[in-house]
Amino acid sequence: MSVIVPVRNGIEDLRGLLASLERQTLPRERFEVVIGDDGSEDAPESLETPDGSVRVLPGSRINAYAARNRAVRASRGQVLAFCDADCRPEPGWLEAGLAALAEAELAAGEIRFAVPERRTVWTLLDMETYKDHRRQVAASNAETANLFATRELFDRLGGFDDSLPAHADFDFAQRAVASGASLVYAPAAQVSHPTRDRARSFLQTVWMMHHSYAAREAHARRRPDGLKLRSWVPLVQPLRARRRFDRSIRLDRRRLAEHGVVPRLSEDLRALPIMYLLLPYFSGLAQARGWLQGRKLAA
Repeated sequence: MSVIVPVRNGIEDLRGLLASLERQTLPRERFEVVIGDDGSEDAPESLETPDGSVRVLPGSRINAYAARNRAVRASRGQVLAFCDADCRPEPGWLEAGLAALAEAELAAGEIRFAVPERRTVWTLLDMETYKDHRRQVAASNAETANLFATRELFDRLGGFDDSLPAHADFDFAQRAVASGASLVYAPAAQVSHPTRDRARSFLQTVWMMHHSYAAREAHARRRPDGLKLRSWVPLVQPLRARRRFDRSIRLDRRRLAEHGVVPRLSEDLRALPIMYLLLPYFSGLAQARGWLQGRKLAA
């Protein structure tokens, strides 16, 4: 196996990830770690090992998907295990991923949030919005925070589309399924991931995801949801989306309970205007910008 990790100025995160990988139940000689450096300034190559079991592939600053593609090209494993530098895999992560690929070509593992002691409304919104692989797999989506793929599939699809700064993992999963590959949810393959606890970091993620989604739709000559009239009618789009993904109209108790969190009434009251007023229009603006840029690239 080859564990593929992109990084940009995250050497401390990498040290924590490598420590988690040293505790894997899969024998250490059966996997390597290949780090795709996306123009870091903190010398991640200092983490390389003499035996080559941890290698760093330097590169200019482009994006995480270009770094992943570069790392895959230099890797030797027939199974690719993708995760991020700030992820912390459970000891059985690699073995569970291997087991899931016995009957599939692509497997999305469980992403558990590391809940901070002092959570914010942005913490809860992040937890209920992102990294729900059980729901994402049902929609032919998956994230590289915890994703296993056969090398044969990766090579056949040409890797990630690194012209996309974000959403290229969703694009890869959807292309894989469209090609006839099987994508499965692998709950036993678990990693933990930090939450976004401030408005700035959460909204940056929302903007990036919706902007990239719309650019990809424009490139495929499709119209993104954010340009449809119903998306700008107050309350309609968020209510439709929550019903489509089987979520409650307030903070999703079922999703948060999976992480041992029970929202308070005061947290619901702070979250509702963000969920139904701020985020729909903020996402719509991001999609409009992404669609315009995507059209220019397609032209």
